[in-house]
Amino acid sequence: MNKSHGSDIRFRLNGERIRRHQFSPLHVNETDPAVGEPSWQDYQQAFDKGYDEGVVKGHEAGLVSGHEEGQQSGYAAGFNQGRIEGQHKGKDLIDDQLNQLIAPLAAIKSLLEEGHSQQIMQQQELILDLVRRVSIQVIRCELTLQPQQILALVEETLAAIPDDPTEVKIHLEPTAVNKLKELAADKIQNWTLVADSTISAGGCRIVSEKSDADASMETRLNACLDQVENHLKRTDIEQKLAQSAAQEPVLEPALEPTDTETNLETDRGQGES
Repeated sequence: MNKSHGSDIRFRLNGERIRRHQFSPLHVNETDPAVGEPSWQDYQQAFDKGYDEGVVKGHEAGLVSGHEEGQQSGYAAGFNQGRIEGQHKGKDLIDDQLNQLIAPLAAIKSLLEEGHSQQIMQQQELILDLVRRVSIQVIRCELTLQPQQILALVEETLAAIPDDPTEVKIHLEPTAVNKLKELAADKIQNWTLVADSTISAGGCRIVSEKSDADASMETRLNACLDQVENHLKRTDIEQKLAQSAAQEPVLEPALEPTDTETNLETDRGQGES
């Protein structure tokens, strides 16, 4: 026995080397005595026929099995891809709906914040005005109880300018001039005091040819209140920035399905198939 050359690798019988084995007959064919023993060509034909039938059946079985496996694999992959796309589209749709709902709320929130800011500014202005009024009353009371404080103010202002005290004019509230003459006549004898009704109690103004020092109560009080107002505004701005930073949403990247989830979905799709 040998194999034929070429692509056909089927089993072949060699008539020259074949040796038939004689089996005991199962039964005697009495009806057709003319039928003889099958030759080796008959065996070869039967073998070829069985081989061809096996190839066809194997091809058909493999085709059916491969079709089923491919269908199941394609269904699982399509199901998983459809699930991911559906999740993304659903998320986008929900985001759009939420944005439509949030837009009016954001406008209302902006109006409330603006009104709240205006209310705070008005309250700050009222507080500053109240502080101004109270400060003026306190200064007047202090001057009544301790009139020598006006003398300390004049000396402090004179020390801040480069002019000689004898070469300047000291503008004071009329009653303050009289008080200084009573309290320190010897100290002010070389000063030029000017009774000025435009100067309020607790203040003074020193004028020379080179300088003009305004130490009125209004100027000093306004400078102090301006610092308080700037501090309040700066604090308000810092609080708004902190609130905006705390309320700003943190965007997280969308999570892609892991390999485990993909495998689970694939197994589920195969099971449903």
